[in-house]
Order: sequence, then C-alpha cells, then structure tokens
Amino acid sequence: MVCWISSHILNFILHNLDIPSEMKEAYQYGIEITISSILNIVLILVCSLVVGDILAGITYLFIFIFLRSFTGGYHATTYFRCNATFVLTFLITFCFYKAIVYFELPFFASVAIAFLNLIPIVVLSPVPNKHKPLTAEQRKHAYKLSLIIASVISLIGVSLLTLKIPIGAMIITTVTMVSVLMITETIMQRRGIHEC
Repeated sequence: MVCWISSHILNFILHNLDIPSEMKEAYQYGIEITISSILNIVLILVCSLVVGDILAGITYLFIFIFLRSFTGGYHATTYFRCNATFVLTFLITFCFYKAIVYFELPFFASVAIAFLNLIPIVVLSPVPNKHKPLTAEQRKHAYKLSLIIASVISLIGVSLLTLKIPIGAMIITTVTMVSVLMITETIMQRRGIHEC
C-alpha cells in the first residue's frame, strides 16, 4: 500500500515538475519513507489512545525517533513489517513501563537498567544502514550525539522515577527498546540476514 501510494505521488510530481529521470528512485524511496513514518506515528498515537495513556505514546515517539536517528537499529524488510514491528515494540515497551510503575522499581534497579541501556549505544552506535551510509566524520558525530542524548534522557528518566513520576519508567524502557533493536540489527547483519 505504501509503495502504491508513493508511486502515485511520484507520478504526480514527475508530471508537474522537471525532475531528472535518474532521480526517480531516490524520490520514490523518500516518499515511501515519509508515508511509512507518518503511518508509524499515527499507529502509535492510536495504540496509546486505546491503552489509555497518550503521554506514554508521545514519550515513546519522541525518544525513539530522536535517539534512534543517531544510534540506528533494526530495519524491517517491508513497510508492513516495519509498521507492525513499531506497534509491537511500543506495546512491549508500554507493558514493561506499567510493570515498573506497578512494582515500584527501586532506585538502584532503575539506575542499573539505565546504565545497561548505555552499553549497546557505547559499543554499537551508530548501527550501519545501507540506505543511509555515513562518512567517518558523520559516524563520529552520530556516536557522540547518541551517547549524550541517551545519557541525558536516561538521567531524566531515573530522576523522574526517583520523584515518583511514572513517565520516567517509560523513558527508561524506551531507551531499552532502542538498545535492544540495535543489538538485534547488529546480530542480523553479522549473520548476513541484513546488509549494512
């Protein structure tokens, strides 16, 4: 469906603008990614409304999209799988968030989780992506930013939990999910399942 919509949009653009034919594939990919990203955001917002916690959905989207743009991570092979994986990762993250809040995770445990979340970011960031190749300088920049952003976000999450503000748990579990998806993609690339 994403491909069908994007091809119609591209045909409209090509009909109305003077775009070199060799750029057609790049435009097609850009339109597909934009549509899929919008769909992902809408799906998470709908899911968060269904589970009755829109703040959790907004928190997840903000942290996941922002942090992952520097760390990289798992990429599905189709848009359907991408959308389904995004919804599934939100629901898993949400369940862990609710469990942490319900069981009132002790301070030392939240600090331990936040620290463990940083290990994959330190070791693997940024995970290579064949659609977004990075120069050595860009990799270095993404690495530094991913460490800074993940550290600040984790510190905010732990601080909020210390103050008994539940959304801190959503922050920590979202960083956990980003780290898990980094590990997943790295393993898949090493096994030759995904190309970097």
